[in-house]
Amino acid sequence: MGKMGGSRHLKRLAAPGYWPVAKREKVWVTKPSPGPHPMEQGFPLLVVIRDILGLATSAREAKRIIFMKKVWVDGKPRYDYKYQVGLMDILSIPDLGKHYRVVPDPYKFLKLIEIPESESGLKVVKVTGKRTIKGGKIQLTTHDGRNFLLEPGSDTARSVKVGHSMLIEVPSQEVRQVLPLDVGAVAAMVRGRMAGHIGRIRELAEFIELQDLEDSNLVYRGTAENVLVVGKEEPSIKVR
Repeated sequence: MGKMGGSRHLKRLAAPGYWPVAKREKVWVTKPSPGPHPMEQGFPLLVVIRDILGLATSAREAKRIIFMKKVWVDGKPRYDYKYQVGLMDILSIPDLGKHYRVVPDPYKFLKLIEIPESESGLKVVKVTGKRTIKGGKIQLTTHDGRNFLLEPGSDTARSVKVGHSMLIEVPSQEVRQVLPLDVGAVAAMVRGRMAGHIGRIRELAEFIELQDLEDSNLVYRGTAENVLVVGKEEPSIKVR
C-alpha cells in the first residue's frame, strides 16, 4: 500500500526563506501543525521562542517553556510547540509582561513587533467568506480560521462584506469596529512583491492602489486578496 498523507518532517533547506534558522547547520526544523494559517505564512511556536525571541537556546528548552503554558496566542495558552503563528496573531508571554503581533514586512515577509499591553487583546481580521446558514443566521469566516455567527438584522451583518476587515477582541471575538475596503481607508499589503507596505487606498479597480502614508510619491498596487484594511483614517492598531 502506498504512503498516505504528507511528510511529518521538514528539512531546513525546504523551510520558508524568512524563517530565521540556519539552513546548513542542521538537517531538520519543526514542521507546523495544520491550523488556521498555511505553513508558508507563519512560524511554529518553537521557532518563535528559540530563534526569533531568543528565550531558549535549544529546542528542548523551547518545548519546556511552551509545555508549561507560558506562551499565549490570541488570549489563550498554547502548549503545542508546532502551533502555527500567522498574520496579525498576538503572542503574549504573561510572566515577562511582553506582547507581540505578527505583521507583514517588506524585507522578511513576516515579523514580530512588540505592542503595548493595551493592544494585547485587539486584533484585525479580514473577512474571507460570508454566507447564510441554517436558521437564517449570517456566518462570517476570516483569514485566521475564525467563524462569527450574527443575527441577520444586526448592524455588523448588514455592513460587512467579503474583503472588509474587523477589529475584534480576543479571545471573546467581540466585534469592536468594521473596517470597510473603501477609498481613503488605510491598508497593508500582506503578500506579493509589495508585502509589508502600508498606505491609503487611492483606487479600487482590478488592482488596488495604495498611496504611501509618509511619501505621497510612492504608490503600491496589488490584488484584493493581498490587501488587508487596518484602519479608517489611521491604523487602528500598531502594525509597524
